[in-house]
Amino acid sequence: MRLIGDRRILLGSVCVEAVAAVLVLLYGHLSLLAVAVLYWMDLLFVTLRATVQQLLSRPETDHQSTLFQCPFRLLAHKRGSITVTDRLPGIHLRNIPAVWGGVLILVFSASTTAYVAAVNVPKELWRSPATPLLLGGGLVAATTKSWLVLRAYVASEGHETTSASAVIPRKRVLIFAVYGGVLWLVSRWTLTTLSSEGLEITRAGMMVSASVLIVSRLAYGWYAARTRPDGWQSDSTSDLNDETISQGWSDSEPEENVSAPSQPSIPDGEPRETMAPVRASILAAGVVNAMTTGGVVDNRFGHWRQLMVRAGIAGVMVVAVLALLDGAIVVSASLAAIFFGLVGGLSTISAVHLLLALGGVEYEFYESKVVAYDRYIGRPQWSASYDGVRDVSVKRGLFGSPLWLDTGTVFFDRIYNSKDDESAQEPRSSIAFVPDPERAGELLRSRS
Repeated sequence: MRLIGDRRILLGSVCVEAVAAVLVLLYGHLSLLAVAVLYWMDLLFVTLRATVQQLLSRPETDHQSTLFQCPFRLLAHKRGSITVTDRLPGIHLRNIPAVWGGVLILVFSASTTAYVAAVNVPKELWRSPATPLLLGGGLVAATTKSWLVLRAYVASEGHETTSASAVIPRKRVLIFAVYGGVLWLVSRWTLTTLSSEGLEITRAGMMVSASVLIVSRLAYGWYAARTRPDGWQSDSTSDLNDETISQGWSDSEPEENVSAPSQPSIPDGEPRETMAPVRASILAAGVVNAMTTGGVVDNRFGHWRQLMVRAGIAGVMVVAVLALLDGAIVVSASLAAIFFGLVGGLSTISAVHLLLALGGVEYEFYESKVVAYDRYIGRPQWSASYDGVRDVSVKRGLFGSPLWLDTGTVFFDRIYNSKDDESAQEPRSSIAFVPDPERAGELLRSRS
């Protein structure tokens, strides 16, 4: 029998709960703790799966800024998607700014839960012969569950009708964020009961508690697999729901009449000339962007609070130098490691951002317009008619090259025309990091 729609979701729930039931039998008085560890793994893959769903879902089109939009602002205008595997739809680079909140929650949950597991959870749990089943079996079950739900989401074509902001399982992500505290409470309860009530009573109480939790989760999985969320419309015969496809459909109103970004037109014929950004300049621009909160490509800088963060990072290095002068070598080395770690992390994220935005772009100069075409995505990203281009300027140096590299950026203003495509309304007014910017500027001026 082919599993589609609700059956996939129910099967995924059964996989995890079956492992949990076996753990109850094997762990005895530590059964509730073992099940709690298993459910953290389940929530981990729920968060990862929700992140993938965001990348696959319909891109946002309102261009409203978010907390994470500024560091990835150039991706907000990306058109098209990149195919990673034939089993899933393409990934929309435009949705990357939406996933960073989930990434930060994942890092926070993993850090706090790992600390509690190492310090507060009894060592007896990890030394048990059933630990390979807990870790290995739990990993397989959680992966299978999330993969089945993701496939059900794609099969229902929910990624074509649901926006990236509407697929977050908010309640479960919230629980995942504070799971270190949940695991600490379960560990504390187990140890307190063991010391006050004895082994037999503790074993019975924890096994009953874990069993009730398993049955409750399985019942919810069955209910969610059979209930169609409000506002969901589909021609599919499957009754697909969010058990784990996300609370987004029930938490937000379905979006209607939201048009996808229009594709810039490409003139007929072959371009007269083509230019591509130099990759070394893109990477160097990533470092400059990270340290200055922006500035390259579009001359847009971040909020002053972001500059204060950079000032705070620089302050860490100043304190490290002062500690070294005072003879506190260990403190100085620790602060220096923190400083270089923060700088390296910010620079890496910014460099990846610019590589995704510009790494595959090729500027094509036709008779009537210039088109920025992304070879990796296989779609034009923006176009500008020569008769709508004004104030062309070529810049080299910190924000145009950047730094010492032998490249430059062509900046220009555009006159909006109602006949132009959507890209004319976007802050695309530069031809970035090309090896011959003077020639690019000449091509724009001679036809404008």
